Amino acid sequence: MVFRLGRLTPRRFLFFTSAGALFFIFIFSLTPITSPLPPYTGPHEVGILDVETQVQKRVIHDATLKSTGGKAFELNTLAITLYYPSSLPLASPSKRPWARPWLPQPVSLIGEGYARLAGVPRLSFVFTFALWALGSSTVIPGVVDAPILSGAEKVLGEEGAAVGGFGKIMSAAEQEHQELKRDEGFGTLPCMVFTHGMAGMSQSYAHYLGSIASHGYVVAAVEHRDGSGPGTIIHYPDGKERKVWHMKLEALESTSPMTDLDLKAAQLNFREAEISETIKLFAQLNAGEPPVVNLKPHSLRNALPGFQNRLNLSAVTVGGHSYGATGAMQALKSAGSKEMPVYGGIALDPGKGSGPLNEDIDVPILVMQSGEWTEKQTKFYGKGWHFNVVKKIVESVREGWFMTLSGSAHPSCTDAPLIVPWIMKMVTGTTLNSKVALHEYIDTSVGFLEYLQTGQKKGVLESGVTNAEGPFKHDDPREKVQGPHGADWEIHAVPGSGST
Repeated sequence: MVFRLGRLTPRRFLFFTSAGALFFIFIFSLTPITSPLPPYTGPHEVGILDVETQVQKRVIHDATLKSTGGKAFELNTLAITLYYPSSLPLASPSKRPWARPWLPQPVSLIGEGYARLAGVPRLSFVFTFALWALGSSTVIPGVVDAPILSGAEKVLGEEGAAVGGFGKIMSAAEQEHQELKRDEGFGTLPCMVFTHGMAGMSQSYAHYLGSIASHGYVVAAVEHRDGSGPGTIIHYPDGKERKVWHMKLEALESTSPMTDLDLKAAQLNFREAEISETIKLFAQLNAGEPPVVNLKPHSLRNALPGFQNRLNLSAVTVGGHSYGATGAMQALKSAGSKEMPVYGGIALDPGKGSGPLNEDIDVPILVMQSGEWTEKQTKFYGKGWHFNVVKKIVESVREGWFMTLSGSAHPSCTDAPLIVPWIMKMVTGTTLNSKVALHEYIDTSVGFLEYLQTGQKKGVLESGVTNAEGPFKHDDPREKVQGPHGADWEIHAVPGSGST
């Protein structure tokens, strides 16, 4: 049947022009409901740098793509976004000479990736437009390619800013850092590797990770090439490129038929290899030799030599959200080995459909769940309720914390609730302010990272268990402890609360 518009009568003309005007108003009214990312919570300015380096080529799983015949899980390069403390004085966004767009470029790549993920590849233009409308004006706070933290902040303050301006301050900071490199007495910076969730990207957690960096940590957010994200581009040393899209089971074939759990296992093994390569990159940056070759197009790279002798490779942690939390916990199975020299982990909402969780953990771990993740319980791979499985794992660790941030939702640790707060509140039904939620996550994470270095507990880490039963406590009110920013936490497990 063919739909015919018919004759354009005055009434039809009025209808279509009115509809068009309403559409126009709706699109342009999107801008007020978006918000910029807030400043980071720590005392240091943050440097940002996109890095892609070549790694030893290897195949993690023999599965191939039906569309091309190429290896689906072949590791060629490592792509990360670095967040690190800088010597530069804190500056307002208008005074930062280089801004990192929050959306990766090109936006059309991500739009097509989400359209493929949704099963409507022909509507990629709709997804691209939506991303552009909601995220094109958002930038990640910080300075691209800024010099890494040195003693410059002790001598360059407001007076330096007033005298020489931002450019001269940056030059002075770089010069002083070169002088400090010759001084064997300067300190080193702890490192963290962070792994994103399913359908996420490395920049999806810019405020959380940048804030951790602003407290004196070097954080590498991995852009996974395991087929779990919407889309990414691999850049080879010879200038060639290859696009990696979100992979579904029906798009793959292997010598033996793959199940959904096989796919997840392959992706998690791929992620573990990328985590290991990130730690190797930390070591290469710290050694200064051989120099890191950045394959990322249009990415500045002047700051990389400044990482030499600045990183504390004995203080490396792994963190992740959702699918990434599952991957981070899997990586902790190898903690202490040459390939995985990590000494602690942070898991935000460990995945409920990402495959079974690793139970073999011998290093300190902090598990933080959103209120949504705790309240909406599901059976977990034949081992009981997800909450009870996680609690049992944490209680088996000598130094483990398990807690829930009340009123938060699964995306609350991401940037989405900050950029489109009204939309996310409507979709998730959160009752906790998005900035407060992230501030609580950040302070608790930083407190845990400081504990790993000093052994001193701060904030909610000092609390005892308030509700061991979690969502299954019905007979009495569920006791909570207040966080540093007024939010309520339920503490389910702390060191020594388990039976082992």
